[in-house]
Amino acid sequence: MRKRVSVRALLVLRLAASAAVVAAPALAQSAPESPSQPIVRAADAGILGVALAGSLLLMPYDVQITAWKGVPALRNSSRVRATLDATAFIGGPGSLAIDAVMFGAGRIAKNKDFATDGEAAFEAAAVGGAVTFVLKRVIGRARPGLDSTRADDFGFGRGFLGGSDYQSFPSGHTTAAFAFATAITTRLGQRNSSAVNWAAPVLFSVATLTGIQRVYRHAHWASDCLMGAAIGTVSGFAAARWHQQHP
Repeated sequence: MRKRVSVRALLVLRLAASAAVVAAPALAQSAPESPSQPIVRAADAGILGVALAGSLLLMPYDVQITAWKGVPALRNSSRVRATLDATAFIGGPGSLAIDAVMFGAGRIAKNKDFATDGEAAFEAAAVGGAVTFVLKRVIGRARPGLDSTRADDFGFGRGFLGGSDYQSFPSGHTTAAFAFATAITTRLGQRNSSAVNWAAPVLFSVATLTGIQRVYRHAHWASDCLMGAAIGTVSGFAAARWHQQHP
């Protein structure tokens, strides 16, 4: 019964991720911004609210999802582990290096759009990272690596003194990955670049795989990654809007 529930939960996650990847190019297209429009909007609060509700609904299945890693051929594959690890590095901390390279290369080549893309992505990661930094320490959720049977192990403020082991919710890597993907694709959409049609599926696939790797490696619960994805998405939208209003 538990296996059946966990498989259903994973299927829901996969469908949600697939929908996000398919819809990303359309979401990235936006009308010209007016300087009077707010950077953070009601729709962003809606994204965060839905993600929070989804995380709460997902938490009862976190243990089963963490325990389920697919068929043995994938679970025991060193190639699968290496691919997920590489993807998580690119989507997480590696994306910050990509931001810096984009900004520097754009400045050197005098390509303002490319430089601003990197700047916006870095700012999105910084804002999202600041939010997750505080939440991780205030919420104090234990990582599955400590005890993969206790997804309900929370302690208010414990993340400040307990260290990284009690900073599970939300996922910082997933936040950074979705901040990068959202900022870049939104920027491309704002200037009606055809590159958004391939960039969005690629970047959001990398971001989704980053979250999967965090669960696969017992670094995070699935609900941590869902909330991190929402924070990164909202941060990416906000950074892109700011730069559109302040070219």
